[in-house]
Amino acid sequence: MTSSDEYALLGATLIDGSGGPPLKDSAVVVKNARIIEVAERKVIRLREGVQTLDLTGLFLLPGLIDCHIHFIGVSGWQPIDWITESNYMEAIRAVAEVRAVLEHGFTTVRSAGSRYDLHLRRAISEGTIPGPRIRACGLGPCRSSGHGDPVPRDLYDIPEDWVRSSLPWAQPCDGVEDLRKLIRRLIGQNVDHIKFWATGGGFWSRDRMRDSHYSVEEMTVIVEEAHMFGLRVMCHAENMEAIRKIVDLGVDSIEHGDNEEGQELDAEICKKMADKNIFLCPTIGVNFAEPDCMEKLPEPIVAGYQRAHSLGVKIIAGSDSYAAPVTPYGISSSRELGCLVEVLEFTPMEAIIAATKHAAQACELDEVTGSIEVGKYADMIVIRRDPLSDIHALEQKQNLVYVFKEGRPMFEGSEISRGEDR
Repeated sequence: MTSSDEYALLGATLIDGSGGPPLKDSAVVVKNARIIEVAERKVIRLREGVQTLDLTGLFLLPGLIDCHIHFIGVSGWQPIDWITESNYMEAIRAVAEVRAVLEHGFTTVRSAGSRYDLHLRRAISEGTIPGPRIRACGLGPCRSSGHGDPVPRDLYDIPEDWVRSSLPWAQPCDGVEDLRKLIRRLIGQNVDHIKFWATGGGFWSRDRMRDSHYSVEEMTVIVEEAHMFGLRVMCHAENMEAIRKIVDLGVDSIEHGDNEEGQELDAEICKKMADKNIFLCPTIGVNFAEPDCMEKLPEPIVAGYQRAHSLGVKIIAGSDSYAAPVTPYGISSSRELGCLVEVLEFTPMEAIIAATKHAAQACELDEVTGSIEVGKYADMIVIRRDPLSDIHALEQKQNLVYVFKEGRPMFEGSEISRGEDR
């Protein structure tokens, strides 16, 4: 079965990603990588010779989307290790990372910063390696000695040029005019969006989440230059002062959106976000990853996320996977949906929408993916257990029977594509 074949998937319970009720005993017809028909099985009329695949008793969903991921190939969580390892070794590991994400049913991802994402995007699109569709941003701007530049120089006598040639997800840049030039250089590298860091992130004592890292003038030029070229802006922000500023500036998605000061996203800021269609990617699961594992999220953070959801802010699923030993690729992406249900009290359907329909909108790909509809790419997964009854069914790789990307079953000859032991 190739992407150009016409075939029909028959009998599955269809959860189409739109939020509507599941369709039992469904039929989905695919041709030339696109979905050409969706209906109940009993009303479908297949052309003679069309291949069919009986999925009776199984569940069919859109391919999932992780809206915050770093393919950086590092072997541990310590920043010092990131700059002392070979970039070549990291690039090789990153190839394994993209495959792992696809094997867990994620057919699209939005990079949140990576030295390798532009190259991975090309290698995947040309068929050299298997992986999800990547929305790439390259190395976005962070403040010097900010969250993307986390190695304290007083502890390690390391040349500045060496550090900057090895940083895995960002590049330091300061000042209005230098930021303007950097955004234009990134545009020239053919990025899909711009990512920048407005605050610290907690890697060391001078990388505090409560500190804002750019002036309004600096952030304004980032947003203006990106929007002038039609690119969306995603922004790392972990304190309310910065969040208020970037919402007023009109960034397109806020990453994390938490804080360590006991404050929470209030109604005023949530309404502004909803009115401006600013997405919120809370990356909940990373808070429960080693080495700084929380037992639970502070109540103000949870209350703020829930308020945002109730006031119409579109919540999108993002794992913040950044190092396989602590945030294993694919596994962390899947667990994020469970976190939305267990921590934020989403329904399983709402969690699925956060990783399909709304995620596709955030990636500007909702015309081609994010739901199982006529005209869209046949990005689909087939699983054994009902995720609406147990969202954790999506976390268990053994539940995956098929992963389709643009109509083609991935990993042919593997357990996923054969659907063994059903």
